[in-house]
Amino acid sequence: YMADKSNKLYQMYEDASCCRFSELFHRADWQDDTTRKLFISRVLGAERRFFAEAGVAFDPDTGMTYDGHALDETTGELKRGPPPAGPFGFSAASKEALHVSLLALAVEKEQVGEGTAKLIYSEDEAFEILEKKVRSMEAMDAAEPGFGGFLPWFCSRGVKQGPDRRCLTPQEEASTLGATNDFVGKVPGLDNGQLAWATYAVSKVLRSRAEEGPRYASLATRWEQRLQRMRTTAVPIFYAGRGTGALRAVARIRNTTKDVLNASDYDTVPVHPSYLDDAYEGELLVLFVDLLGDWSSYPNNGKEERNKMWERKQIRLKAINFTNPEDDSKITVQEGFWFSSHEQWKLMVLPYLEIPLVKQVFTNSEYVRVVNSIQLRIPGLFASSHAPPDVECGRLGGYCNAVGIQAVASQPVHWDQSVSPYGAYPVMLVDMPSGLAWYNTMLSLPKMQTVTGSVEAARVDGTSVASILTWDTKVTSVVAMLRGTGPLISKMLQEDGLSEQFQERVSTFYGEKFSRAMSSAPGQHLPMPPPQLLPSHWAERSAAFPSCGCDLVNGTRRLSESLIV
Repeated sequence: YMADKSNKLYQMYEDASCCRFSELFHRADWQDDTTRKLFISRVLGAERRFFAEAGVAFDPDTGMTYDGHALDETTGELKRGPPPAGPFGFSAASKEALHVSLLALAVEKEQVGEGTAKLIYSEDEAFEILEKKVRSMEAMDAAEPGFGGFLPWFCSRGVKQGPDRRCLTPQEEASTLGATNDFVGKVPGLDNGQLAWATYAVSKVLRSRAEEGPRYASLATRWEQRLQRMRTTAVPIFYAGRGTGALRAVARIRNTTKDVLNASDYDTVPVHPSYLDDAYEGELLVLFVDLLGDWSSYPNNGKEERNKMWERKQIRLKAINFTNPEDDSKITVQEGFWFSSHEQWKLMVLPYLEIPLVKQVFTNSEYVRVVNSIQLRIPGLFASSHAPPDVECGRLGGYCNAVGIQAVASQPVHWDQSVSPYGAYPVMLVDMPSGLAWYNTMLSLPKMQTVTGSVEAARVDGTSVASILTWDTKVTSVVAMLRGTGPLISKMLQEDGLSEQFQERVSTFYGEKFSRAMSSAPGQHLPMPPPQLLPSHWAERSAAFPSCGCDLVNGTRRLSESLIV
């Protein structure tokens, strides 16, 4: 149908002012490659109005991410002006990891294709952002070398010093990056594990193009220096000491103006949990320290200590069976913390899914995720996110962290009243057609689409949304649609002679608890979302923000009745 430019549907697809495009794909054949490409191109067109917009997703002077941006609850447009309107003036290494990963994929081009790469960032856009970003990181490292090149939660535009120390606003002149008040003298491990691998990817991509000109070569060198700085300082900052096998979840820095000289300048912040011995996102720092860290101050290049890290983690990994209530069949999965989609972040970063046993474990996990929503008639998938205004999320107020599937979680799951589009990103990684279909279902919930892409989360009955934009809930899905950085980093690990070590570590880790004979998901593909999951009012005029520009009653509703891709 997209080939017929006289078709009303084609015209609506091409009309960039109609931001609520999800209904155009309601009866799509998601197994069709052309359909998926059309959908992804439309998503990129919408989402780049967030991730490629200076002053919205990142600071125009420092190049550093903002955690998110406020939206007008009535119109769905960006809420401009001084705080609490405008961008959130702080961010973290995890948001930087997403941004740098996107930039790496855009500059590398081969994985996503040149046409798609241009939909992410033009080459000039990518280079400008990477130059600003590395300059900001260099300046912070010079001012506070105790962070070792890693990032605390930071003020994206710099810090206003004094008794009322705070993050600078967009209306104030930018300065050197500094920690937010709650992270002065502290640095988190989990987020920086994500950033470390993104830095690895972008430095290698830039080096591969260094012969194309001095701009490439200069930028490659500067990002390589950022990577080398992290490799040198990761062990003294995050490793808790000889014989522990423990990496700190948050490290306390005794003096941030003193360069990293020895481990005695750091200790462990008593948070819960205090150490990264999980089998979820925290594993990224473990692998960075294991494969790329400098262990020269330990005997035998830290071999015993590195083995202890995995021994400590092995206790935490657990295989658990999910029982399908429809037929009592068993599916073996990795037990989750809450089984929120957020916990699968590592699959988006490193080439876990190239290992057959590991791919089966996580295919099973995503099968359980979608089957649970089908059985409970939930129009989407659970992932930790800010809540819509009328959804209460306990002691953390408006942030629903403890969401997931209780039957396969180790911790109590408290909330089940909101879903977030990025809940589908791990499904995309193991089965792209199903993942895109579930993502599209959540986009179809009332007021989930805006001119700047998807919003944070929606109540499951479709009566309200969390009208903010954040990196976590938007760009995770974009990176997953592009297959993540796993395939890219896989080639880099091979070039560096580290692929075998990665595969051995991960295969042994999972092989201890899982076997090829485990109960697995049936069929070649994960289940698609049934159309009846959406609330009855999802296609009414009131279901769209007025700024979206779509005539839902007379336009897309009729078209969807006859759409067959």
